[in-house]
Amino acid sequence: MPTANVYALERLPEFKAALQIFADKAKDAMSGNAMDIRRARDWLQTQLDFWQAEVRRAEDAVVLAKNELSRKKMMRIGDRSPDTTDQEKALRKAQARLAHAEEKRDNTKRWIRQLPDAIEEYDGQSRPFLDALEYDVAKMIAYLEQKIIALEEYQRIQAEGGAT
Repeated sequence: MPTANVYALERLPEFKAALQIFADKAKDAMSGNAMDIRRARDWLQTQLDFWQAEVRRAEDAVVLAKNELSRKKMMRIGDRSPDTTDQEKALRKAQARLAHAEEKRDNTKRWIRQLPDAIEEYDGQSRPFLDALEYDVAKMIAYLEQKIIALEEYQRIQAEGGAT
């Protein structure tokens, strides 16, 4: 009668437990990814709102700086124009702040437009892994349980056959 040469049957339940632990940790990680994606979407919307408000404030600052510069240029001290260096610096600073805020707002809008495609790509690549975690690992564990039972029965039969 041929023998199966099973030497470490106790390792199979350990492997089955490790497989279950892996599946549970992987599912938790995938859930964490989904939450991070939702947080990123919400954060981008918050950033868009912030930068749109910042653009409005910067536009107001530019208008004020232009008005101040115009007012200063209209003043005459005798026959010469007044020094407008401070007002020109303030205007350049306000324009730079506006350009910065517009750049941030535009970048955020672009990222918001790109995010659904990136999420769809991620979902497409992660779906087979999630399916494997949900269905294939359960099948693997059931298969291992069947084989453990069969091997234990085989060992029992071998032990009884060897004893007789």
